[in-house]
Formats: sequence, structure tokens, C-alpha cells
Amino acid sequence: MPDPRAHRIDVGPFQLDTDADSPTWRAVAADGVSVPAGAWHDWVALAQRVLQVDALWREREARGDAWDQGHAASGSADAVNPYR
Repeated sequence: MPDPRAHRIDVGPFQLDTDADSPTWRAVAADGVSVPAGAWHDWVALAQRVLQVDALWREREARGDAWDQGHAASGSADAVNPYR
């Protein structure tokens, strides 16, 4: 069975391609412009970081929504949402 890590990964706006001369992967934008290369663990670390930032953003949005709902019920016109 061929190694699935040797296949291109297409994620829409860019692709991850293996580099035949080294054990790195190269990110290529949809317009063909190559961007940095990195080992597989570098790309996994980047993906993990993106997921962490997304979770943080979603948590802050949820806090802001809860704050809006709570203070809208209080009727205070001068309340300022610290999460927005």
C-alpha cells in the first residue's frame, strides 16, 4: 500500500505538496505561488494553533453574547460590553 503522506493535500486556497528532494512539505497557493516549506510536524503544529485560536475566538464571542443578553435585560443604556 502506498504511503498516504506522499499525496498532495488540497485544502482550497492552498495545497500541501511533498518535496521530492527533502522530507518537507511545501505550501502552494491556488495561484501557483509557493510559500514556506516545513516538516509534517510543523504543519500539524500550525493546524493545532489555528484550532486553538478559533476556540478562543468562539469562547470570547459566546461571552460577549451572554453579556449582551444579560445587560439588555437590565435596561441600562450606558452599559458597555467589554468583550466587543
